[in-house]
Amino acid sequence: MFKVKTFRLIVNDMISYDETKVEIVPINGERIEGKEEETVLFVEQFVKDVCDFSSQYGSNISISYTAYNIAGNPSKFPDYGDFPHAFVMRTYGQWWNKAPSRLIDYMPQNNEDVISQDYIDLEYYQEVYPIRVSIYETYNPGSVVGIWAQNSERKWFQLWSGFPQVVAHKPRIFSPRLQLCNFKTKMIRLEFNHTLLDYYTELDAVLLIGTSELIVPNNNLHNQNLNDLLQQLGYLEHSSNDVYNLTPNYLKANQDLTVLKKTLPKHCKLFKSKIIDNISKGKLISKIGQHYQSVPPIEEAFNSLQQFLQEDFPKLIRDIHYSTPISEHSNTLEEKILTDSENQPCGSFSAFPDETVLKILKYLDLRSLCCLCRVNRHFNNIARDALLYTNLNLKPYWYCLDTSALNCLAPRCQYLQQLDLSWCGNYNMIKYQDFIHFLRASGALLTHLRLNCCQFVNDAIILEISKICKNLKELCLRNCMRVTNEGFSKLKNLELLERLELYRTNIETATLCSILKKNTQMRHLNLAGMHDRLNIDEVAIKLGNSCPYLESVDFWKAQTLTPHGVRALSRCTNLREVDFGWCGGLGAPGNSLRALLSSCRYLEKVFLAALRGLTDHDLEPLLYCPRLQQLDLMGARSLTPAIYYRCLLFCPKLEMIDLSFCEGISDFIQGWRQQYPHVSIKRSCQVISSDVL
Repeated sequence: MFKVKTFRLIVNDMISYDETKVEIVPINGERIEGKEEETVLFVEQFVKDVCDFSSQYGSNISISYTAYNIAGNPSKFPDYGDFPHAFVMRTYGQWWNKAPSRLIDYMPQNNEDVISQDYIDLEYYQEVYPIRVSIYETYNPGSVVGIWAQNSERKWFQLWSGFPQVVAHKPRIFSPRLQLCNFKTKMIRLEFNHTLLDYYTELDAVLLIGTSELIVPNNNLHNQNLNDLLQQLGYLEHSSNDVYNLTPNYLKANQDLTVLKKTLPKHCKLFKSKIIDNISKGKLISKIGQHYQSVPPIEEAFNSLQQFLQEDFPKLIRDIHYSTPISEHSNTLEEKILTDSENQPCGSFSAFPDETVLKILKYLDLRSLCCLCRVNRHFNNIARDALLYTNLNLKPYWYCLDTSALNCLAPRCQYLQQLDLSWCGNYNMIKYQDFIHFLRASGALLTHLRLNCCQFVNDAIILEISKICKNLKELCLRNCMRVTNEGFSKLKNLELLERLELYRTNIETATLCSILKKNTQMRHLNLAGMHDRLNIDEVAIKLGNSCPYLESVDFWKAQTLTPHGVRALSRCTNLREVDFGWCGGLGAPGNSLRALLSSCRYLEKVFLAALRGLTDHDLEPLLYCPRLQQLDLMGARSLTPAIYYRCLLFCPKLEMIDLSFCEGISDFIQGWRQQYPHVSIKRSCQVISSDVL
């Protein structure tokens, strides 16, 4: 008989426990003498710390809209609206993908159906077997597309993935159906796709619910995880408008788990951590399988696509490199299959010249190329041809790409020209020495290199880039915080740069100016999130003097930009995009902004968020920019309704205008939206109390 005792311990505001005493079910099915009852802790905890993130709307010197606001208990939920104390990312909707500064994927066939555009890594207080992750969304929900967990070896496993959603404009606790996780974790990653968002999404907190021991459903219910069990028992609510969410009614969030705790011994079996740790994965599957009539959940997890990429992908690449002739006396099944396939004709492909086959294979993703190498020797040779690896997008494999996989790819990258390693190599999966070795072997022809959010990038790597990659036109180093100003100074050895992205880095003014002086072909420069680290006026003057082909400049949150720097930029008459949002030093722009807008008639995107001193006079030249598509005037409180209407009237290609926190226009918005339905007019939602909802 099972014995159950449940009670709650609240240790502090961040973490609480429910203790349930149940009889342990050993792996071998035999009772453990003297251990009739064991305690299972149901742990509920909010975020302890934010370890990493790809972007944030706030700046490092402020608490408004920063990633660190997601730590701790919910502070605003269930109120709905725009809260400075929430976590907000930089982009939303399709607008950034339409801007002149947009990044084009090098190898788009590697991408999944849903592309992750942002992420945040969250650390919790205590390791648990995760059974639910609840995300408190307080504004424009629907952008979460992936949840990952990290094990003790710092490897990542996907717990859930889904498509972005269009859901009601109200607060939500988003709790998607997680896969069964057979290891403890205290590190969770959330991934986001903003393409369906009407405006910025905001997150208040993230709750992790887990258990101290692994719990799986009983065999007679034929369930694969706790979510299936809860659904069959009728504990879960459903909403046709919120298909992924297990808790559509936030007032009853996790009520199903409360009921499950009380009846846990009746429906579930418990497997102690020590027993699991002492048994290999293969034996664990077979042992647990004794308790299941259907496919056990752990075995299903091991057979998933993510498991293939996590464990088999590096091995698969290594297999490609064997060149020893296969023995006539092959013993293994794999060797026999390979031998048999080599004795068979290649079918219709044998009639094609290699050049034709290579053109066909150019459309394959990296995983398919690796699998193709296992067909026979002919495909093995042609699928490793260096012409198939001139463009390489490894960002989709961030969670499994390590030094071993990188080293195995190196021999195929003799003609590599474009490489995207964004998000890869974090948590010591790639050592900087190994990437330097890769650069020396494969980097001489590189023209485009993206290393956004790569923690292994340091001064030594920048030095090697400056020495090896002499043909580099694009270099993206967003969030590469380990590179010092001394490291960045080596980039002045490059002379062909057309794009340089340094969002949230440590470069200093003199160093950047020396780089710009050498790279006169510069077209796209991203210095967002630098606050007062740089003297942006000096940078703008250097751009005006040295970079006549400049097309986009992102000075967002730069406090040192003044009218003097804006006027200097007016010499860059090819500008198509400018972002001066939250540049508090501009104050009243005077005639400087007017001079810029008058000189740059090719402007397509103009972001002037939170510039309190803007006047109608400053913006009048915009009416003569026929290509203008995006205009952000958020917080421009001194403008009159007349200038907004004139922008709508005289800018025929305008698609989006942000008028949030602009005063005196509430009575006009609805009429403008009806008169100009092709223009998306943005208005931030003021705080709506939960009492109203």
